[in-house]
Amino acid sequence: MHKLLSSIEALVAATLVAGTLPSTTLAASAESQAAAMQMTPRRSEVKREALETFRERHEAVMALVKKGAKADVLQREVDDLLDYEWLAQAALGGKKRYEKNCTPRCPEFQALLTRLIRENYLRLIRKADNHPVRYVDQVRGARGAYKVTTEITVTKNGRQQVLEVAYVMHQIGDKWQVRNIITDGMSLAKNYRYELNQVRKREGIDGIISRLETKLAEIAKNK
Repeated sequence: MHKLLSSIEALVAATLVAGTLPSTTLAASAESQAAAMQMTPRRSEVKREALETFRERHEAVMALVKKGAKADVLQREVDDLLDYEWLAQAALGGKKRYEKNCTPRCPEFQALLTRLIRENYLRLIRKADNHPVRYVDQVRGARGAYKVTTEITVTKNGRQQVLEVAYVMHQIGDKWQVRNIITDGMSLAKNYRYELNQVRKREGIDGIISRLETKLAEIAKNK
């Protein structure tokens, strides 16, 4: 579980323009991750809603943090952007396996994972340097999903490097949400799934929930 939390924080930190590059033995190439998310190489020439929506809402969160907005205001903005339900299901093997793997504590698991993702997002964005984000393009994939690609110039060991961060977005009604984050080829959803599955095999859903609670308590203590 320690590896899980490190992977989550590293990936989210990179997403939020932190100055370090994430590392994990689970890393795969950007091409293989795109294939796993059933992305196709077809580019959108007309439809710009996914990219524009992401840019608008990502920048809105950044602006609120800089203004020192209240926690509930920030929470609403972040919750509107991230698809916590999809990420929770993906973390436990997908929609078909989800209930089997978390019953009878599915609501509790999703609530805790949601809090962890949100807390890490906001905690790390507050620490992020003001590196400019370049919104590159969007690629349309299967079942209406879009991969919105951004680039961030970060500094590591005194050298500037360009970090690619892609956001897989899908639309529910007229609302776009992020359902996965791929940082230099590393999938946040896949890291969740691998690490949580290791804990589940040893200790079941009770073990997962215990670790999530412990981590959230540590975050609250260090605020």
